[in-house]
Amino acid sequence: MYAHFEREKNLKALAYTIVICGALFFLFFFLQWTLPQIPPPVADDGIEVNLGNSETGLGDIAPQIPGTPSNADQTNVTPPRTTAAVAPKQNITAQENGDEEVNSSTKIVKPAEKLKPVNNNTAVKKHNENVVAPPVPKRVVAKALYKGGINNGNGGNNADSYNGIKNQGIAGGKGDQGNPNGNPNSDSYTGNGGTGNSGVSIRNGLEGRRFTRYPSFEDNFNENAKVAVDITVNATGAVIDATINPRGTTTTNPNIRAIALKKAKQLKLNAGKDDEQTGTILFAFKLHD
Repeated sequence: MYAHFEREKNLKALAYTIVICGALFFLFFFLQWTLPQIPPPVADDGIEVNLGNSETGLGDIAPQIPGTPSNADQTNVTPPRTTAAVAPKQNITAQENGDEEVNSSTKIVKPAEKLKPVNNNTAVKKHNENVVAPPVPKRVVAKALYKGGINNGNGGNNADSYNGIKNQGIAGGKGDQGNPNGNPNSDSYTGNGGTGNSGVSIRNGLEGRRFTRYPSFEDNFNENAKVAVDITVNATGAVIDATINPRGTTTTNPNIRAIALKKAKQLKLNAGKDDEQTGTILFAFKLHD
């Protein structure tokens, strides 16, 4: 009787354990813990400026000069001419031959006075010559147009080749108007050399690559938006494939997405070692005021 009760109790305990474990298994199998979605990084909204090293310049084609930029403007300063010191004339008030003193001024003789005899043995007074030291010419410091730092570059703008162009800009005059941190394909000449208003930036991937040619960033659209595009670049830097990346894209407007794909395929990047390289770029569409 007791053995039968123990056996029945053990069977019930086993059944309860199986049911509870099975319920927990199905509960954990169908319920999932949702991870919080990481928001995409905020694109920099700086102002991109045309690449250059001067506040003046006129032209449409950007100069290309291989080499690193110079930290300071090179100003050719002509040293001031040094004026030779002119020795002053010595003021001699007596003759050197021991005669009487010579007075260049007219003497007024008083008639009431008797002339005193002149003693020829009287020693002639000789005044010490007053010699004035020649003045030291004041050194004139030439003023340069720009006082910069140490010049450790050769004056280039990191171009891949040389095109012989020296002037570019809208201010007029000679020079390559722009900012040393700017973009050679930008049409803006004011700002601090940031990125953002150029219309496109690299969000991730494409290590070692940079944009070397941009399309025109003016088109017809009716809202501010951001469109992320996944691109594939070949070894020469040409974009051979482009697709919309929903992550980071803030619009479903098919016209804006089509513009982003078209502009992405018109981009040109620098050459790389890999035959193909992929990454994500971000277009920022902004309406003009």
